[in-house]
Amino acid sequence: MDPSGRLEQLIPATSEAAYDRLTCYRFAQRYVEGKKVADIGWREIGYGSHLLAETAESLTELTNSSEAVGLASTIYPAPNASYREVALPELPYPEDHFDVVVAFGLVDNLEHPGDLVREAKRVSKPAGVLVISARDKQTHANDRNRPNSGSGEMYVPEFRDLLERHFKHVRIYRQGAVAGGFVIPVSEEITSTAVESVRFALSSPYISAEPPTTGSVIAVCSDIEVSEQEEQPYLLLDRDSRVFDECEDRAEDVGLLRDEIRRMQETEVQSFQDSLKLHRTEIAYLRAQIRRSKADSNAEIRRLKSQIHRLEIQMENRIHRLENHIREMEESTTWRIFEPYRRLRARMDARIKRRPESTEESGGDRSG
Repeated sequence: MDPSGRLEQLIPATSEAAYDRLTCYRFAQRYVEGKKVADIGWREIGYGSHLLAETAESLTELTNSSEAVGLASTIYPAPNASYREVALPELPYPEDHFDVVVAFGLVDNLEHPGDLVREAKRVSKPAGVLVISARDKQTHANDRNRPNSGSGEMYVPEFRDLLERHFKHVRIYRQGAVAGGFVIPVSEEITSTAVESVRFALSSPYISAEPPTTGSVIAVCSDIEVSEQEEQPYLLLDRDSRVFDECEDRAEDVGLLRDEIRRMQETEVQSFQDSLKLHRTEIAYLRAQIRRSKADSNAEIRRLKSQIHRLEIQMENRIHRLENHIREMEESTTWRIFEPYRRLRARMDARIKRRPESTEESGGDRSG
């Protein structure tokens, strides 16, 4: 994965997603104090575990990504937190191992969510608690232009049915990010908050009993009854207009990491440019070698053609001289004088060749 892409795991894509992640983990904190906790995540891990580790006795973050494990271990270290890569949905732990299992944003990525719920039940102690979430299919039913719309979403009844197959008590909450205003006392701490929703219209504003818009559902599952206080609604106010104010001490580390990534990228770019220049130089050298080889070949071909042409001319001249010499001999006086002699000599040679045959035939007749 690209280092800058890995760093983006620290920051959700939208403010709403950032508030959702912060809220769900703050909500889960009410169940983890002094407990042995497993936080199961997909790829964006570390921040939630960092929050849970504030009050938990021990925290084990489980994910299917080795890169996420390395990144979270570097950015979110804690003395009571550890990070481990596993083959989800399998959890490599014995039965009755954890007090609390937290699984946010994981159901959406699993083909068979029931396998994860079964594993979470197996590794939980008899009084253990599972805090798990899923995208609300009813909320997103009319928003089909979203990427991955419908993937991993569940209606509340089917989500409840899935969980009640394994746990005796299941408490369902809706979760979302809200925008609005608040009024608080100046001199007192906030101990409780009254929540209202309003449809804002300049012509006729009115108060509505409708709940805020939600995008996910959170379920708290156990085989024992949870306390009434733990079942209360939860409202998180962004006190300083920052979503990740708890991570302010990491700002310098993140800045250093960004600088290091930038330097790495600049070095990679420079190396690529140098390699490209060298490659282009090698190509130019090879092309020049090819041009020189072609020129040398053409010159050699022209030299050989010229030599062949000269040899052909020399042969033609020699043949012409021989023909002239023969013609001059035939036309000379000596050739004409000796012509009768040559003819006589030719007849004598022919008669000598026939004489042995005649002798053999005569001998044969005498023997007969």
